[in-house]
Amino acid sequence: MTKGDPWPETRLFVGGDLRPAAGGRTYDNVNPATATVAGVAADASADDLDSAVRAARSAFDAGNWASDRDLRVRCLRQLATALGDHEAQLTDITVTEVGAPLGACAAVQVAEPLKLPSYYADLVDRTRFDTQLGVAETLGGPADRWVERVPVGVVAAITPWNVPTQINLAKIAPALAAGCTVVLKPAPETPWSALALGRLVADHTDIPAGVFNVVTGSDPQLGASLVADPRVDLVSFTGSTETGRRVMEAAAANLTRVFLELGGKSAHILLDDVEDFAAASLGAVFGMAMVAGQGCALTTRILVPRHRHDEAIDALAGLMSVVAVGPPDEPGTLMGPLISARQLERVEGFVQRSLDQGARVVCGGERVTGLDGFFYAPTLLAGVTNDMEAAREEIFGPVLVVIAHDGDDDAVAIANDSPYGLSGSVVSADEARATAVARRVRTGTMSVNGGVWFGCDVPFGGMGASGMGREMGSAGLDEYLEIRSFARPAPEVSS
Repeated sequence: MTKGDPWPETRLFVGGDLRPAAGGRTYDNVNPATATVAGVAADASADDLDSAVRAARSAFDAGNWASDRDLRVRCLRQLATALGDHEAQLTDITVTEVGAPLGACAAVQVAEPLKLPSYYADLVDRTRFDTQLGVAETLGGPADRWVERVPVGVVAAITPWNVPTQINLAKIAPALAAGCTVVLKPAPETPWSALALGRLVADHTDIPAGVFNVVTGSDPQLGASLVADPRVDLVSFTGSTETGRRVMEAAAANLTRVFLELGGKSAHILLDDVEDFAAASLGAVFGMAMVAGQGCALTTRILVPRHRHDEAIDALAGLMSVVAVGPPDEPGTLMGPLISARQLERVEGFVQRSLDQGARVVCGGERVTGLDGFFYAPTLLAGVTNDMEAAREEIFGPVLVVIAHDGDDDAVAIANDSPYGLSGSVVSADEARATAVARRVRTGTMSVNGGVWFGCDVPFGGMGASGMGREMGSAGLDEYLEIRSFARPAPEVSS
C-alpha cells in the first residue's frame, strides 16, 4: 500500500493495517442517483470484526493512547489537516454513495464536519481532567481528595447513511480525544465515507495501531455482534428509535454504556404574528431539501395558525415548487435522491397511507420522472392532524406535513404531543414571545426566529424516544469519560 493508491478506499482498517476482508469478500456500493453499482467495499466477516475489537482492546489496555494527551492532540491535528487536504475526495465519495448535492457537501455533509478533529484537539488540550476537592476530615481521618475523568475504554461507533462523514467524525473525534479506542461500523449503504477515515489515519497520522478501526459489511449481524461484545465499554449509536431500543436491550446484558441519537418528528411553529410565512419557513424547506428529508433533526411538522392556514399552505407550496431536484453532481441541484429503492418505497407507503387517512397532497406526492435513481418529489401534505401516522412517525423522505394550531398554548401542546424530542423551531415577530414558546417545547435543540444551533461546540441530542446523551461540544467529550474519585491520607487539619 502506498499513498498513491486510488480513491475510494475499499479496504478495512484493522489493527493499523488497510486490508481486504477475510477471503477477499466484497459487496456492491450502489449510487442512489443512478441506481447503478458505483464500486465495491470490503465485506467483513465475524472474524474481521473480532480482529478489530481485539485490536482496540489491546491498544487501550496495553498502549499509551489513554495516558498521552499530547499524542492525542497531535494526532487529531494531523487528522484534521489530512481531512482538509482530501475534502475533494470526500466530496466525490459523498456525492456518489449518499447522493448528496454539492451544496450540501459544502455545508453539513462534508465541509462543516471536517472541523471536528481540530475542535476536539483544542478542547482536550485546554481541558483539566482532574478536580482537587481539598483536604477534609473523613471517617478514616483527614484525607486529601480529588476526582479524575478518564477514558471509558473501547467504543463501538455505529453510524447511519444519511450524513455519514458528519456522524462518523462526531463520534470518533471526541472518543479519540478522550483517550478511547474505537471500532467504527458504518451503515452498509455508505462504506466509503468510513473507509476514507481509515485510509487518512493510516497515511497521515501517528495514531497507534489498533486505536482506530473501520469495519464495513453487508451483514446486519455485524452491528448486533459489536453491541453484544463484552470487550466493548461503550456503544455510540445513531439511527432509528426502533433499532436504538434493540441496541439498548443488547447492551444491557453486559451493562455496557450507551449513547443513543435516535429519531425525531420536530415541529416548526409559526405564530400568528408572522408577516411572511415563506421567509419564516426557508430553513425548514431548504433544510429538508438538502438531505432529501433524510435527517432526524429536520422540522417536518409545520404548525400554522388555523385562521391563516390557507395563506401558510400557499407560501409553503411556493417554496417547495422552486426546490431543484436532480443529479447531485450538478451545481444547480438542491435536492438529490433517497438512499435506496427500499427507502423510496417506504416514503411512497407513508404518503399513500396519509391519503387513506384523510390528508391531501398539495404538491409532490410522486416519484420524479426522467431520472434513473431513487428520486421523490418534494411533498407537502395538508389536512393532517397530529394523531395521523405522518405526523407521529419519521418518514425520512422529502415530506412536510401541515397542522393547524389555535394559538401559542395549542401549538406547544401539539409540538409536545410526540414520542420524540430532538429538535424544533419557532418564528414570531416578537422575539421574546418566540423564545418563551421555544422554552416550553421539550426538545434537545431549538431554533428561535431562524437561529442556527448547529456547530462543533453545540451539544446535540434528544429527549424521550429521540435518545439519550449529547454529541458534539464539551458534552460530547464527556460521553466518553468516566469519573473516578481518589483519596489519600493527609496531615491533621489544624483548627
